[in-house]
Amino acid sequence: MFKHFSQTEVAKKTFLFDSCRCFCSGVLELLFNNIALLIAIRVFHASKLEKSILTSAWFVGNFIAPMSQIMATKTTRFTTMDFSRTYMFSISLLVFALAFVNSFSVFLPVLIAAIILFKQPAPLMADVYGQNYSPKERGSRLSLVLMIFPIPIVLFSRACGRLLDMDLQNYRLIVAVAALAAIGSGIAFSKIPSRVLPQHETKSVFSNFGIIFKDKVFALMLLWWTFAGIANQMTKPLRAEYLVNPEYGLNTSNAVEALACMAIPCGFRLFSSMLWGKFFDRSKVIVTKVAINIFLTIGIWLFFYTKTRGVIYFAAALIGIAYGGGEVALCLWVTRLAPKAKFSAYMSMNVAVVGLVGLLSPFIGYKLVNYLTFRQIGLCAAILTTISSIGFLSLLKHPRFADEKNHE
Repeated sequence: MFKHFSQTEVAKKTFLFDSCRCFCSGVLELLFNNIALLIAIRVFHASKLEKSILTSAWFVGNFIAPMSQIMATKTTRFTTMDFSRTYMFSISLLVFALAFVNSFSVFLPVLIAAIILFKQPAPLMADVYGQNYSPKERGSRLSLVLMIFPIPIVLFSRACGRLLDMDLQNYRLIVAVAALAAIGSGIAFSKIPSRVLPQHETKSVFSNFGIIFKDKVFALMLLWWTFAGIANQMTKPLRAEYLVNPEYGLNTSNAVEALACMAIPCGFRLFSSMLWGKFFDRSKVIVTKVAINIFLTIGIWLFFYTKTRGVIYFAAALIGIAYGGGEVALCLWVTRLAPKAKFSAYMSMNVAVVGLVGLLSPFIGYKLVNYLTFRQIGLCAAILTTISSIGFLSLLKHPRFADEKNHE
């Protein structure tokens, strides 16, 4: 496919620069997924609505990514990595601008725009992996890349928290470093061999919504996945609130929050992902998902039940283990259910539902804060994940899962 390289050279080049890209993207995820919320709470004293909007932006980007890909490939003839590079360089400008912003009314929309752009390369990378890696090496290459992604989060999250503890205005230094990471990610994207997507591959994403109505088992799997997704995503921003907002009693340091909400979960996600991959290969997808739910249920409930720092760290570790399994299962579960010819269509619906759940859940979580204690919210989340597990187990004997590991 690429004139100047053999298939082996293409795979090596892709893996090298994708690894570099993942490391830089990990720095950006640290900013977008945790530090930004910390800045909103501590520096700008954002309202609950503003914090809900900020948290939801991550999933708005996820939800519109397939549609933006279609529109982009129909209007230009860039390669997939040309698009990705452009997204990252645009993000670098937006994030760098945040260092000079003093008003949250400006800070918030600029940050949201950067987060949405950050999610756009995901479907483009799927094409790169399909074109540049052979089927025999695709899984091993991707699992290694997934392990690289959390490393900068583990390394730098506590340092970012300490910087904010010294002076809240140090957030300007943090976003400046993240802007440099975006430039690094853009350069790495530009080095990855890629192609121009054929026009016939860019059909409307909306045509796939009919699958939910035609395939009842798939619809039920999405439903039970949604219950667990709501429990996780509605409590994710509330974990930071529970720790650092003086209104709720704990008022921990920024360093403690970064450790409990980012470093520990990402560290355990990193080290458990390979084990979950092996477990997934040897087990039914429903058994895997129920096992993930058990870790998530105990972790979320325990996090909000206690005020003891060591127990909170233990709960964060359980949540991180659940995330390690969730990442593997989310990427692979449709391969056990979808017809082979419709894998991409089923996956697009999976991504869309995940994006929709993530978009709405933070608003649910912040609304519950007005009526329930954090212990009660943790209990509600545990009930949702338990319902999810019961729903999954009700499908365990369905014929569609009888010989799923040999599914084509």
